[in-house]
Amino acid sequence: MSVRALIASLIVAVPVALAGQSSKNTAPESFRANGQITGAAAGAATEMVFHIDKYTPDADHDALVKALKDGGNAAFLDALRKAPKVGTLTIGKRSIDIRWARTRPEGSDHRRVAFVTDKPAFFAGAGAVDAKPTAGYDLAAVEFTIDSVGLGSGTMAPAAKVKAGGPTGVEVDDYSGKRITLTTVTRNLKK
Repeated sequence: MSVRALIASLIVAVPVALAGQSSKNTAPESFRANGQITGAAAGAATEMVFHIDKYTPDADHDALVKALKDGGNAAFLDALRKAPKVGTLTIGKRSIDIRWARTRPEGSDHRRVAFVTDKPAFFAGAGAVDAKPTAGYDLAAVEFTIDSVGLGSGTMAPAAKVKAGGPTGVEVDDYSGKRITLTTVTRNLKK
């Protein structure tokens, strides 16, 4: 599932799907991920740590959904930055606040985790001579599936903007046009 479809299902269609979320609260928890992105001219790889202190409560989630539906990306970003910090995304020595995080069951022994940061993580391709402007790509979106053992994979839009619309209700526009592949995600045993 793409970041676009996941964020759509978790942001817009979530209230029914997450009715059972509170039955197994797994936060606080942290994950280590290896990410890579390749293009025609080059590629890059990095290790990241995602620490989720708590998952976004329904009331905060509903406020973000309303902001996106009523005011688009600008209103969503404003509401996101006012939301309480629920975790951190760390790449090297740089940490970015996570302001929205949700998890839901996926089959009998997997779950899907998604989160959004209040700033972009980085702009893949921004150093190119013909790079487009970075303005407006003000957040990062991550999604991954993890099994009961603590192993998984997923994708990341390191610099993105969102808007209501499309077939899923939410469209995620990634700056580079290509997601980072999270080749390996592992749940850290120590919280």
